[in-house]
Amino acid sequence: MSQLGSTFKGFLRLVFVLAAVPSLAMAQSADIQDISPQRAKELNQAFEQLVLRHKVNTAGVAVIKNQKVIWLNQFGQESEGVPANSNTLFNLASLTKTITAETILRLVAQGKLSLDESIAEYYVDPDLKQNAQVQSLTPRHLLTHRSGFPNWRYFSKDRKLLFLNPPGAQFGYSGEGFEYLAKYAENKLNKPFAQLVDETLFAPLGIARASVSIDPATFNNIAKPFDQDGVFHGHFCHPAGYCEKQASQSAAANAVISIGDYAKILLSAMQGEGLSLELVKQRNSMQSVQFSQAELDCSASPELICPSAMGYGLGWSMTQWDGGKLIGHRGTNWTVVSLTYFYPRSGDALVILFNAPNRNGLAAMIEALELLDPDSPELHGYKMRLLRASVE
Repeated sequence: MSQLGSTFKGFLRLVFVLAAVPSLAMAQSADIQDISPQRAKELNQAFEQLVLRHKVNTAGVAVIKNQKVIWLNQFGQESEGVPANSNTLFNLASLTKTITAETILRLVAQGKLSLDESIAEYYVDPDLKQNAQVQSLTPRHLLTHRSGFPNWRYFSKDRKLLFLNPPGAQFGYSGEGFEYLAKYAENKLNKPFAQLVDETLFAPLGIARASVSIDPATFNNIAKPFDQDGVFHGHFCHPAGYCEKQASQSAAANAVISIGDYAKILLSAMQGEGLSLELVKQRNSMQSVQFSQAELDCSASPELICPSAMGYGLGWSMTQWDGGKLIGHRGTNWTVVSLTYFYPRSGDALVILFNAPNRNGLAAMIEALELLDPDSPELHGYKMRLLRASVE
C-alpha cells in the first residue's frame, strides 16, 4: 500500500517542481474556487469525459467551501450496467488511516485511551515479545509514523515485524503502525476495532453503510475494480492471486464508504467534532517531518506553492509553506487512487476517489486537481508518481 511519500522510498531527495510565491498570493491560491450552478454543469461534463479518457472505472468527488459541501457527484460505473450512484462504496486504500485517526482521537478525548501510555501494557505483537523496545512504544508514535516499524512486515526477509529504528527516533511511514494501534484499542477496551469505529465515528455521523471489515454484505455496492485489461479479480483481491480474508478488518487500508459519507467525516474532522481544542491543535500541528525544506527543490514551476516542510500530525499528513498549511491524506493501491485534504484557514477541502488501474488513476488525479484546485501543492507529487509508474 502506497501513501504520501511511500512511493518515494529509496529516493535520496524528493524533487518538487514547485516554487515559492508571496504570502498574499498564497493566501488567495490556497482557497478552492467556488462552484456556481453553471460551473457545476461544466464540472459534471468535464468529469464524465475524464473517466472515459483515462479509463477510470468509478469516480467520486466532493468539494467543500467554507466548511460546506458545494458540489458532490459520482461518475462511471459501480459494476457492469450499474452507473455509479450515491450508494456506491469506494475502497479508500490508505485514506482508511484518517478514519482510524479520528476514531482513536475521539476515544482519547473521551478519556478511554491515552496518546502517551505504553501500549505494551495492553498489547505486544507476537513477533516482538522478546524486544524490549516495545515498552516505549506509544499511540502517539504510531499516529505520527514514528513507530520504527517498516510499512509492512512482509517487506522483511522473514516476514516478521521488527523495529527498524527505536520508537520516536525518526519518521517512517507504516501501515503496520496503524494495525498495531487498532490492536491496542481493541485490547484495552475489549471490543473489536470495527465496533469501536462504528460506535465512535460512524454512528454519531449517521453513517450506516461504511465498513472497515471485509464484509461480503457490502460487495454488491463496492465499485468493482478492474485491471488494465478489464479483468475483475474479486473484491479485495490482487492480480497476483491473493485476497484479503473475509471478516478481517484493517485500520490502515481497505475501508469502504460512499463519497457522501466520507465528506461527512472530513467535515466533522475539519470542525474538530468530538475533540478538545488541545487535541485539534496537536492533530493539526506537524509532529513528525518527512521532508524538510532542504530536501525540497522548488525550481521548475513558479506557478505552484513550494512547501517548507512535509510530514504528519496525529494521523493526518501535512504540507506547510510560508503563510499556509494543507492537511489530508493519500491512498494508492493497484486499483485505487484516492486523495483528501483541507485548508484549515479557509475551510475549503476536496475528496477525490478513483477506482481505476493505478497509472490511469494517477493521470486522472492530475487532471482532476487541475480542474478543481490548480494551485494545489499536491499536484507535483502525482506528476512524480505518474512519471515513475510510466518507467516501471
